[in-house]
Amino acid sequence: MKQLYLGLIAGLVSIAASATPVTITFDPLVASGTGFTSIQYNVNPDESSYTESGFVLSAAGHEAGHSGFGSAHSGQTDYYFGSTSLFNDDTNGGLTVLTKLGGGAFALTSMKLAALNNTWSFYPNAEYVTFTGTLENGSTVTQKVLLANNTSFQTVNFVGFDDVTSVTWAQGSATTRSFNQFDDIVVDGTVTGGTPTPAPIPEPGSIALLGLGLVALVSKRRKS
Repeated sequence: MKQLYLGLIAGLVSIAASATPVTITFDPLVASGTGFTSIQYNVNPDESSYTESGFVLSAAGHEAGHSGFGSAHSGQTDYYFGSTSLFNDDTNGGLTVLTKLGGGAFALTSMKLAALNNTWSFYPNAEYVTFTGTLENGSTVTQKVLLANNTSFQTVNFVGFDDVTSVTWAQGSATTRSFNQFDDIVVDGTVTGGTPTPAPIPEPGSIALLGLGLVALVSKRRKS
């Protein structure tokens, strides 16, 4: 009987650990006043990175001095749309790469996306951001997202990004490819660094199924 109880506990732990959703909020970058927070704005184009909750965002630029990340302060109202976000400083097609700290596969579920600022001409539903995910088996998946406006965030739900080792997207460099900022990235995977998000409490239905399984095992053991 003791072994059965231990098995039930292990099953509950397994359910809780099988999905560990994490939201990258960029809240550590919150700052009041005007101006921007610059994250590791380096001489070399491949050295900039930002780490939060066990995931890493890297900025790859096209030339030295044009890589890195920026985050608008709350008083910078042309860029700040009500929540602290991040954008790639390289406005000539600089790539942003999302990976898990220490490597491994994860799922990209959603994020909030907006045009970089609201001061230039913007063409709703004509400017886009293309996301490319590299799957663990080496194949790729892409999703093109049209931006609806340049004054607020829209939520993007990803399809097929369930087993990726990296996701990349580019800053705008042409009329039809948007200059963008991003926030509240929801990813799903085992957190290997940063501050882990507590595992969710198992749903009642899952507990009920485990209970039924335990009853069946007890009954079978008694009959034998």
